[in-house]
Amino acid sequence: MLPSGKPPNNSFWGSKCNKVLGVMLIELVVNNEAPAEIRIAAAVALKNFVKRLWSDHVEQELPETEQKTIRTAALQAMLASQGNIRSQLSHTVYLMAKKDFPERWPDLVSSLAVLLTQDDFDKIVATLSTLDQLFEKYRHESKSTELWTELKICLIATQEPLTTLFIKMAAFIPQREQMNVKDVGSWLEILLFISHIYHSITSAAGEPTALDKIKSEICTTVTLYAQRYEEEIRPYMEPFTQAIWNLLVQTGVETRYDGMVCAALDFLSAISERPQYESMFQSEEVLKTIAIDVAVKNLRLREEDIEMFEDEPLEYMKKDIEGTDTGTRRRGGIDLVRSLCKRFEPQIAAILSQEIASKSGNNNWYEKDVIYCLVTAMASKGETHKSGATNTSTLIDIPQYYRSNVHSDLVTDINSNAILKADAIKFLVTFRNQIAPEDIVASINVLLALLGSTKTQVHKYAAWALERLLIMRINGQPIFSSANVQVAPLLTALVSCFDSDPKAEMSPYLIKALMRVVGVMDASTASAGGQIAARLVTMVETAIKNQANPVHTHFLFETMCILIKKASSHVAGGLDSSLLPLVETILAQNLEDLIPYALQITGVLLLTCITRDAPKDAYFGFLGFLLRPELWARSSNVPAALYLIEIYLKAAPERVMNEHGTTIFAQYTRLIASKNLDKYGFQLAFAVLPSMEFANGVTEPYAVLFNNMLKRLQGSRTPSFAKNFLIFLAKFAIILNAPTLARALESIQSGLFSMIMQRVAGPGFEEFKNLTTTEEKRTIAIGYGTIFRDCSQMLGESRIPLAQSVLQLLEAPAVTANFGLTIEDEQVSMYNAEGEFVNPFSKLASAGKEDVLAPNISDHKGFFTECMRV
Repeated sequence: MLPSGKPPNNSFWGSKCNKVLGVMLIELVVNNEAPAEIRIAAAVALKNFVKRLWSDHVEQELPETEQKTIRTAALQAMLASQGNIRSQLSHTVYLMAKKDFPERWPDLVSSLAVLLTQDDFDKIVATLSTLDQLFEKYRHESKSTELWTELKICLIATQEPLTTLFIKMAAFIPQREQMNVKDVGSWLEILLFISHIYHSITSAAGEPTALDKIKSEICTTVTLYAQRYEEEIRPYMEPFTQAIWNLLVQTGVETRYDGMVCAALDFLSAISERPQYESMFQSEEVLKTIAIDVAVKNLRLREEDIEMFEDEPLEYMKKDIEGTDTGTRRRGGIDLVRSLCKRFEPQIAAILSQEIASKSGNNNWYEKDVIYCLVTAMASKGETHKSGATNTSTLIDIPQYYRSNVHSDLVTDINSNAILKADAIKFLVTFRNQIAPEDIVASINVLLALLGSTKTQVHKYAAWALERLLIMRINGQPIFSSANVQVAPLLTALVSCFDSDPKAEMSPYLIKALMRVVGVMDASTASAGGQIAARLVTMVETAIKNQANPVHTHFLFETMCILIKKASSHVAGGLDSSLLPLVETILAQNLEDLIPYALQITGVLLLTCITRDAPKDAYFGFLGFLLRPELWARSSNVPAALYLIEIYLKAAPERVMNEHGTTIFAQYTRLIASKNLDKYGFQLAFAVLPSMEFANGVTEPYAVLFNNMLKRLQGSRTPSFAKNFLIFLAKFAIILNAPTLARALESIQSGLFSMIMQRVAGPGFEEFKNLTTTEEKRTIAIGYGTIFRDCSQMLGESRIPLAQSVLQLLEAPAVTANFGLTIEDEQVSMYNAEGEFVNPFSKLASAGKEDVLAPNISDHKGFFTECMRV
């Protein structure tokens, strides 16, 4: 304790201690009287000290003045040192420069450039070493204003002294025989460093030149001609093909050539699978050249790929597993192998098998990464995101390859070779339907172990695999359940992954895995549902604070839905007390993007109260807020608000309609009048049908429903509105009965029922027969069958033509719809063809599905036919 009795200011004292420690280490490094091993140890300690305090995640930064003191002292010490000590100090300066240049250390490069004009070889080498490390990032960085600004600073400061130094070093060539060994070593080191630096700050790996672009366009154009104007271009194809594959063989790996290489690979892929060009590829030598010197060459990871894996793992994963790698060399190489296999599979398999064998024995992870690409390219002839490989080669024994090669990569040292771990996990997921079921079941524990890796990239790949594997089925039955999944350890491991990765909420991989694990939760783990719910609430709060990835946020609420359904019956009082405060916070703070989720979570909680026959009074104070016009004015809230209204009507129909019937009908009137929202008007009308008798304060509620619909039919009819109107009539007849439907319409105008059947329903079914889903056809068959059976006499002359229209509709092809999909399939359907998550109304697939009408009727066509005979 300080004399004042107050605790010390830790940040102040920590800062002062750090500054003193840094300066002391530097003083020890430059102390020529200290033993060499002590000075080297101090240099290493200084490097680690800087690595910690100049990192992106340091808890307490040194004040800028103290950072400047250490920067200046370290740079001076580097210039005064030699050998290993100089190397350590050069890297120390680089670590500071990596973070501080140019904003905090704007004069660094210009200061180093001045030192290039002296004659001391040792100091020149130290200076060039630092510049080389600092500039190397420019070889791979994406273009941006910041990049050009930095490059300009570097070029202005170094281009003249570097060129002058190179000329000076070149002048030593005639004298090299007279130089001593030490000076020759330094001389060559200087030339090497200058070459490295030129490479980093010139265009070799930067933007493509005009010539590169011309070559790329020629390749693309020739590919189009080969596909569309085969006869015209055929005489020229052989020289074009020879020129393009020579171009691929001779072109380096620099990023400036990527566009040209990808266009050339596309050309070879396109023509190699066409029979008219088969003769050009039949030679084994040609196939070997293309397979090894073209395809394999472009499968290799480059330094920038490895840097992306380390520094931008989410971007790497998108390219690797989400199909955004189109236009990359690796994708082009894989596509070329697959194209060659279509016509030359035995030959290509033999050539690449030899290549794989030659690479397998050297225990080099870099080469083994290429092997994974080759085996996958040859083995998988067709893939989908939902199912992985759907068509595979008969030449590769995938289950055996997994056991002999892949499994060992998964279980060996979870902290080593992260890219190889990612490759092995990707293989497991890609071929999950070909690998033996017992190996798939065993892989869950392997993935559990990988979640304990120190590499967050491995966490994400393992989580992705868990999410894909846990929904697998054989013959329609789930493979996984609480009987063969260690639910509690998996939940603990996944939560730990969130804790260890500050950017975990920037992608959906971990939360989707957590969702699947909750989905197979056992009763024992479900009893801890309150703690799990509390953790999910914390994660939502973090997502709000950090503006998380919206897909992560969506699946966070999906997880809540599943947890509520799984755990509520195992937790005393359900999960209401854990989750309702979060709902209140979202609504009170008007967090617009999260309000639809909050409404759906409330609905799921209320549904569990109905299921458990638990008290529901606490929910009814919220109903007035739910019906406020401001909430419904935002269209993205409407589906979720409507879903919740439907559940209130199930929970207490009489109370809801007595207390809020007038407001509910007012919302219906607004919705049904809107061309954009009328389908929700029909949904609300259907929801209140069973409770019409309780509609307190609403005069002639049936008339209110139909008059608003008829007004739209007469004044602003749209095809979708007309179809939904006819389906609503069918639902009315099923939920209540056909005579009540007829009376409701006749109460508005005598003869209205038969007129609608004749003039609206009959022509409508003709119009929409090819635009209805299977479920809509079922509803029409049962509803209008009921009308034919119970109101036949009222149909009059329209009976036969109406029946014919319905029968034609029932036999017409159905359009696809999400109704009837499993929860997992519905979640998959939320991604478009480009892999983008598209869910404008924030619908939670796990919240619940629309009840099946007349579930006792299994054959709707047979039902309609029977009703016609009455």
